[in-house]
Amino acid sequence: MWKIYAVKSIYRTETSGEAYSTSAGFSEEFDMIEERIVTVKARSFDEAIERVENAAAEYAATPFTNPFGQVVQWKYTGSSGAFEPYDSIPADVEVYSNTYLISRVLSDEELADNVLGRSFENEDELRMNFLDSEIVGFR
Repeated sequence: MWKIYAVKSIYRTETSGEAYSTSAGFSEEFDMIEERIVTVKARSFDEAIERVENAAAEYAATPFTNPFGQVVQWKYTGSSGAFEPYDSIPADVEVYSNTYLISRVLSDEELADNVLGRSFENEDELRMNFLDSEIVGFR
């Protein structure tokens, strides 16, 4: 059955090349991150993520030159997560986007852990600590 999913994906924007100017604001210590949530029509969580991953290359495809003469390139980090919204919303809509700076030395894996959360082997059992027993039928 087709459903609408919201998929959060993470992009890293990097600079490369020799800067021809190093005025105020220039730094090679940071990358910029974009967290982006888009809606997609799919039959499963996995298919929703796959659709966003397939579109990620096109979304991040066009490099440009910054005011310091360096090439700026976006890249999909390979990290995403999907959820099914409670309310009815249309597909193919960007519903959220946020950008911020991070240290360039932070790996994509560490970034994903910070933004999407770490997964634990027995996560379903661990989440029992935070359930309302009345709502889930435990008494």
